[in-house]
Amino acid sequence: MTPPPRHDDAPPPAEQRHDLQALDVRRPHLFTALIVVTVVLVLVAAHAAASAFDLPTGRLELAAEAALAALAAILLTRLHAWRDVGFRPLRTSRDLRLYWIPLFPFLPVLGTAIASLAGIEPGRLASYLALAALVGFVEETFFRGLILRALMARGTWRAAIVSSVLFGLAHGANLLVGADPAATLLQVGYAAAMGFAFAAVALRTGAIWPLVIIHGLIDAVAFITADGTVATGISKADVLVQAGYAVGFTVYGFLVMPRTGRPAATVTPLAPEPLPPATPAPAPGRARERAAPGTQ
Repeated sequence: MTPPPRHDDAPPPAEQRHDLQALDVRRPHLFTALIVVTVVLVLVAAHAAASAFDLPTGRLELAAEAALAALAAILLTRLHAWRDVGFRPLRTSRDLRLYWIPLFPFLPVLGTAIASLAGIEPGRLASYLALAALVGFVEETFFRGLILRALMARGTWRAAIVSSVLFGLAHGANLLVGADPAATLLQVGYAAAMGFAFAAVALRTGAIWPLVIIHGLIDAVAFITADGTVATGISKADVLVQAGYAVGFTVYGFLVMPRTGRPAATVTPLAPEPLPPATPAPAPGRARERAAPGTQ
């Protein structure tokens, strides 16, 4: 008789089942480090070239993001991982409700961004929109796609936390382009918390393409509102707003994270215990011979 499965090997409920596979890379930590270093170096090099040769920073940043997007697409294609990292249909339309909280930072700034459109030239606006779309694709593909899946073999919680921390730290590179240290530190914490919430949603739903769209929308209104300026200071209102977002995203990530501690693909069912050897039944002839004396 096959023993019943252990409680920790039972599949999670349908609303918590993410059905995602860990990305098959031999050295996930090295793979992760190479991605993060490449992203930071390419963006820093673009800003450095703009400063050294007096070139338009926006165009070089756009070119850098386009190069990173091409690299992401090549990796996804070579690894046959487009579907595995989350470019797949949603399992159910009910999953859409999980994307409302990630979209929230876009909504309060939308009015300000629309009001700023009057002072932005069409060419510059197109550049901002293209840059936002590229950043959304690049950062979600690398951090909530390739890095998150590469680290999943060691547990979904660990993968979500590590990928979000790295996402936040990557924003520290803004210090190299003249951003205010306090503003950068605040952005690092905010980005890490947002990354954790986005990772939780990606693990819960199995799809990252809605996060690509949401990320692009958030960056688009930010680029339009800033209109090419770099943060040189922060106000108390900035601290309160971004700290509030950070706390909210962190709490939301904990609520949304799948309750299973490891990816479904790595859960191996228990092998049934071997049955004891059956005692051979006595031959019919011998049974009759033994029974015969009792009948005399």
